[in-house]
Amino acid sequence: MLEKKKIIALGLSGLLLLSVLGCSKKAAAPQGGAVAVKTMKVIKRDTPLTYDYTGFVEAKNEVQIKSKVTGNIVQKLVNGGDVVEAGQLLYVVDPRNYQNSMYNAQANLANAQANLANVAKDAARYQTLYQQGAVSRQTMDSYNTQLEQAQASVAAQQALVDNARVNVGDTNIVAPFAGKVDTNCLAEGSYVTASSTVLTSISNSDPMRVKFSLAENDYLKLMQGNTSNSGRLTDITMTLSDGSVYPAKGVVNEVDRSVDSTTGTLTLKAEFPNPNGVLLPGMFAHITLVGSTRPNAILIPQRAVTDLLYKHFVYIVGSDNKVIMREVTLGARIGRLWLVESGLDGSETIIAEGIQKVNKDTTVNPTMITEKDLDTTATSASGGKTTMPSASK
Repeated sequence: MLEKKKIIALGLSGLLLLSVLGCSKKAAAPQGGAVAVKTMKVIKRDTPLTYDYTGFVEAKNEVQIKSKVTGNIVQKLVNGGDVVEAGQLLYVVDPRNYQNSMYNAQANLANAQANLANVAKDAARYQTLYQQGAVSRQTMDSYNTQLEQAQASVAAQQALVDNARVNVGDTNIVAPFAGKVDTNCLAEGSYVTASSTVLTSISNSDPMRVKFSLAENDYLKLMQGNTSNSGRLTDITMTLSDGSVYPAKGVVNEVDRSVDSTTGTLTLKAEFPNPNGVLLPGMFAHITLVGSTRPNAILIPQRAVTDLLYKHFVYIVGSDNKVIMREVTLGARIGRLWLVESGLDGSETIIAEGIQKVNKDTTVNPTMITEKDLDTTATSASGGKTTMPSASK
């Protein structure tokens, strides 16, 4: 029995030794050969600098529709989401009380005008009598005063008529401009208070604006690149939330008067034509602006960059196919590329794919690719090491 246990123990020890040897052989296998990677020459060319920002679409004109008079809505002539024209009738508030007030004011005006006619005749008669010496100047002045009072009374009653007429007209609530009506429309029969109750909201649909903010330094750089446009930022591209590029270009036509002291950013609004009504208030928009052109800019693929302790590095392949690790300072993002501010002179060959498999002094087996090949090379090849620069732009 004891010999049997010894045999089993020796057998298990042998299996364990073989397993360890096998693992050590597998671990040592990759150390001998060169690592296959894809490389490319650093790109060097004149490059327009682009700046990307996130914004939201808003209407150029948007107002809340409120009644100027108080009463019940007796007619609702619009539905939520309707497109209306300027001056189109939207609501009617019960006009009867305002019509009665106007009729009463008109009656009072007629009485005042009749009284004025009588007083004017008396004043004219006493003016003649005074000239003939039949009455005193005091008597004539008294009738002239009555005439002035009658004229003032007519003017006051005329003002009341005009005001009553305006109130009657304000019972018809019309669209102030062409646009689209909000879906939250007040129902017929609702009671509204003058200048308080919101009946609905309306906003224009063409053109639309995109509101976004940028850093002070970015604004200064952009303005340097747009001196020929009298300070206006034009040729602005917008990408919608589904990734599609909006077909029309925009132009910045509003710039805030000052930089926000808390965030250090400046708010801008870019106007875009919207003839088909695709743009709606509140939509997300990605804005791209073009600044000045950098001559002989050095560009590298975003996937070629790896980070370490908040610094950015690329792997350069030397003449002996050994890897050199080089720190770089990144600038603006140009499509799938980074603009390099410092660290490269443009003559280097860098690893564009396979950076997760190499390290300093690794010997590689390079396959040269071009910028066009970046569109077909899998983006996952970077092994998740490509990062946004901590202070791009």
